Amino acid sequence: MTNYSIAHIKSVGQPPEVLNRRVAEHWSGPLYMRKISPYLSKFLLSIGLSPTMVTWLMVFSGWLAAASVLKTGLIGVILAVVFAQLQMLFDCCDGEMARVTQKYNPAGIFIDRFGHYSTEALLAIAFGIRVFLENEESISAVIYGLILALLITFNKVFNDMVHVARSFSNLARLSEDKDIAVPRNKLLAMIRSIFRFFPIHKIYHSIELSFIILISAIFGISQNLLVLLTIAAFITVVGHLVAILTSARLRG
Repeated sequence: MTNYSIAHIKSVGQPPEVLNRRVAEHWSGPLYMRKISPYLSKFLLSIGLSPTMVTWLMVFSGWLAAASVLKTGLIGVILAVVFAQLQMLFDCCDGEMARVTQKYNPAGIFIDRFGHYSTEALLAIAFGIRVFLENEESISAVIYGLILALLITFNKVFNDMVHVARSFSNLARLSEDKDIAVPRNKLLAMIRSIFRFFPIHKIYHSIELSFIILISAIFGISQNLLVLLTIAAFITVVGHLVAILTSARLRG
């Protein structure tokens, strides 16, 4: 079995076009994940795991993060943070391994999307159930969790719907140019630029959401924060929809 060096994994598995993607690379990647992931990728390759197998490990790590939230007390939310970090680490590794071994699999991309979408929705649902378990008189928390999960899913699916719509219309693949996502209306463009400084849409990723749930547990503000997250998610979804429809993303 090929013994890949760390230098080779970094050069082939972490090309600039991957690290500099407009929306796909999470902030934790360049900050610390990409510094750790080559070592884990090397180990996973040495034991014969395929990139798709590692993608499934990513999925299961995310589900474990959501399941951990259901355990009341700090232990559960701490475990959720750990598993969310592990999910992102596996997410870095599967792509690196695919590029190094040249084993590309459309099923892997599909599983990757499924893992992220399901994890973030399950985290929201688990958060609602957790708040209910802590405040049994508040069954509305479960409803808020379900609504939050639906809104988070909508927000993520919108990006894929853009690619589907362009494909069905025989348009070219969407450019990585940042300007293509800017609304043509000047007022909407200005509002969008404000949200670049206050990126509330990013708090629904599994890493951020797990940290938020941990902080809410520490300070005892879970119920109020769940409501605020749901309201913010609604604003995010509406804003995202308007931004897509008024930008060049759905035009040739």
